[in-house]
Amino acid sequence: MEASLAVCILAALLATGSCLQCEVCAGQGTSCMGAMQTCPAGQESCAIARTVTTLAGVNTQSIHKHCVTSSQCKAGHVSMNFGKGMTTRTSIACCMGDTCKATIVIVPPADPKPNGRSCRGCYSLTSEQCREETIQCTGSETQCLDTAGTITSAGGNPVRMVMKGCVSQSICDHLQVGSGTVAGIRANLTMAKCTTVSVVGAAPGPAGLLLSALAGLLLLTLLS
Repeated sequence: MEASLAVCILAALLATGSCLQCEVCAGQGTSCMGAMQTCPAGQESCAIARTVTTLAGVNTQSIHKHCVTSSQCKAGHVSMNFGKGMTTRTSIACCMGDTCKATIVIVPPADPKPNGRSCRGCYSLTSEQCREETIQCTGSETQCLDTAGTITSAGGNPVRMVMKGCVSQSICDHLQVGSGTVAGIRANLTMAKCTTVSVVGAAPGPAGLLLSALAGLLLLTLLS
């Protein structure tokens, strides 16, 4: 039922005027294969992102490859925590040309140690409301995320969704409302905002496959 991460890839026009091409694909597991696509102007790198989604102690991995800007390559490791045992961890690596074939992306182990920050967290794929609880942020999670909108699976009808929780700063740097598609699932975020939390206070206010896709959809806001 719910939320979490995934990643995209990059490419663009080189300064010489020649076109950069990147492999573009998304899938479950640790590898995917897709067509080489010419990147739009301004996207000068290819990115490979691996995501580990954890729900009730069960890990699901997914991978995304796409064209991105050089600034998006700096995202590095991204962590999201929505409470109720739902977390995602994503690592992003950038490359160009043949070097992408040898690029290995490693997702670090989860950091379970609280960092002194907390957010209201919950997630739902059936409405734009969910039962919130206070969750303890860990590692690089310094922001409280609050998103809502709709998700549409291939051949299905739009379904309301909401995701709230602790996230890394990288997500919030590029977060915006809008639409994106990952692994055949389309999301339209009608509300997306982040709140910075201090170390001493709390800020106000087939599921495994879907969760990994939702993680990727959030990452689209970071890599698009």
